[in-house]
Amino acid sequence: MNILFDLLHPADVNLFKNAIYNLSKEGYKVYLTYRQRGVLDLIAKSELPEFDIVSLGVHRKSLFGKIFSIIQREVLAFRFLRKNKIKLVACQGLTCGVACKLLGVKILHYDDDSEYRITFLLGKWFSDIDVMPDFMPVNGKNFLKYKGFKELAYLHPDYFTPNEEILADYGLQANGYVFIREISNVSVNYLNRQGLLPEIVKYLKEKNIKILLSIENKELVNDFKESCIILKEPIKHLYSLIYHSRFVISSGDTMAREACLLGNPCIYTGGRIMQANKKFTDIGVMLKIEGVEQVYKTIDMIMDTSIKQRAREKMVELIRNEFEDTNTIIINQIKKLVG
Repeated sequence: MNILFDLLHPADVNLFKNAIYNLSKEGYKVYLTYRQRGVLDLIAKSELPEFDIVSLGVHRKSLFGKIFSIIQREVLAFRFLRKNKIKLVACQGLTCGVACKLLGVKILHYDDDSEYRITFLLGKWFSDIDVMPDFMPVNGKNFLKYKGFKELAYLHPDYFTPNEEILADYGLQANGYVFIREISNVSVNYLNRQGLLPEIVKYLKEKNIKILLSIENKELVNDFKESCIILKEPIKHLYSLIYHSRFVISSGDTMAREACLLGNPCIYTGGRIMQANKKFTDIGVMLKIEGVEQVYKTIDMIMDTSIKQRAREKMVELIRNEFEDTNTIIINQIKKLVG
């Protein structure tokens, strides 16, 4: 049985990685495609070295470019699906829905972002099954809801064990640094976001705190190389570096949730209001801020309290007693669709 995992964002690699390996071991023929965007190809090839990964299309910045890319990718996907006799496509974000429907290919779509209407509607219209966490405020005949988060597909204790030895590579000690993730404004979700990174870095340096910086816009690296340790993708033991940090500051919502699920408090500077983040903001693990003065006050609060210990205890409890295994949900639905 030929199955395709279509990777559109770096987060897709982590979401599907364990399902890809498990299905391959069970005898399914697994194909991987990706859309060229940033360092996605490097991350995919680093995390999935046993698999051939084929490029289909590119991500463009302008609105016209995005529209052209969508049309182009449908054509490329149609050819690839037909040539390789694909029976099912698994994806997060859908850029080959028309091709799949023309060829009778089943679609498993994963979605945890109802606020991003384009992606949500494409999944609703085209997918045979739309898998989503139960916090999604939507309903539909092809929706399957479960209690959990996509990030647990790779951060659940069954799949992830933190490695403290990696800290020596950066001259760091556990809880002795802050991890910062700064995304670019290329994504439609973040076009109007005002970056606070310069002010945040300056404030942390005044407090003599070491900074690990993962920055998506490489044109800005030179602005921070003197004040931060700049991480280069693919980052070895990324989640161990997050786990052992004092706390995390992230403008990207995915990494903000990753930090929280690892039991690390996170200051979220992305500005988006998302159902996916509500659980974490309600229990005080994710701290959503707007404006630089609020960032300063929140940093001081985290440094002066035992919030990390409480966050870690709460996450262990929730993962053990409440959340479901995302991989099991995805794998079972794929098998159900392909028979």
